[in-house]
Amino acid sequence: MKNTILGKTARLILAIALAILLILAGCAKTTVAESHKQGIESIAEKEYFIPKKPVDRHCIGCAWSKQFGPVEDPATADIRIKKERSFNNVQQDFAYNLGVGLGGQSIIGPVAQVGAQSVDVKKAALEGVEIITPVSLADIPFEPKTPYIIEALRLANFRIKQEKVKEAGIQVGVGADLGTATAMAEAGSKGRSGTEGEGLVVAYKLQMIDQKSYSENDSGNIPLELDKVIDFPKASLFAKARLQIIQPGASRSLPRNLLWSCDRADAASRDMVAAWIVDVKSTDPKRKSLSIAFPGFPKIEDCQNFSGVVYSRLDPLTDKIIRQKISIAIIDAELSDTLQLQKWDARISLKDESFNIKPVKPEDLK
Repeated sequence: MKNTILGKTARLILAIALAILLILAGCAKTTVAESHKQGIESIAEKEYFIPKKPVDRHCIGCAWSKQFGPVEDPATADIRIKKERSFNNVQQDFAYNLGVGLGGQSIIGPVAQVGAQSVDVKKAALEGVEIITPVSLADIPFEPKTPYIIEALRLANFRIKQEKVKEAGIQVGVGADLGTATAMAEAGSKGRSGTEGEGLVVAYKLQMIDQKSYSENDSGNIPLELDKVIDFPKASLFAKARLQIIQPGASRSLPRNLLWSCDRADAASRDMVAAWIVDVKSTDPKRKSLSIAFPGFPKIEDCQNFSGVVYSRLDPLTDKIIRQKISIAIIDAELSDTLQLQKWDARISLKDESFNIKPVKPEDLK
């Protein structure tokens, strides 16, 4: 009887051992990328998008391409961001492991040479995990059916690992505290190359317009005459076009607070002596006035159109983003050599939009 029990026990132990060996064998075949992917899915609840290559830019407000990742638009205005330190241990471990898996390394690693334990180095790296988000989600230029980056998970104390890194001579002064700016500066200034100082962005969160909630009110194209007020009563907004001329030899330039229709016009604005300006104002005292400028003289081709958001806010009662877009097209405008008006034909339209946004998960874009 005893021998029978011992025999069954031995077979059970052997079966468990074989199962463990099979698991270990399977793990051995699992690549680093696959193991990190599995870790992401279990920890991050499939909320994060992982960049295909390490980056040091947060890309908040950028559209997301399924094939290329963040798509930056040079014409988009800078978005105000805020950085918050993560106190979530699971999120810290997730970001740290992912940073290592993407080929990153801690900037403060060399501090171990002055007696710091490796666990202290990792702890300091984890404490540098940042969550970067926009100050206002209403600042993001959401367009229908397009995902946008609304959060970036960043390792402040990480750098992109290079294939050839000069390790010789990398030391940190004994007086430099672990994880301080001094320690990181010393570690990065002696022989190392790479993207230091900006950190390593390891994951993004995306959101997009919920089409079911989207509504708009478009004024249609309205003739925009010079020195005549165009009223949009439902939007509490009005616009007026005018020609502003700087007399030759006046030793002054056009106002610096103009929003130019294109970058080329902005770059040449100091030498411009005439501009078509559309002033946009609101009856709401909380809203700022806006002056949109188009090159008059010298004339610049491909700078005769403007389209952009002139007002946006997040309604806390409905969680909707409410915004107004203005589009201006100068059909035909011309000045003589003496800066006298010869032709003017333009159109303006205003679109009021409101919508909710919804999270996008990696599985939604498969």
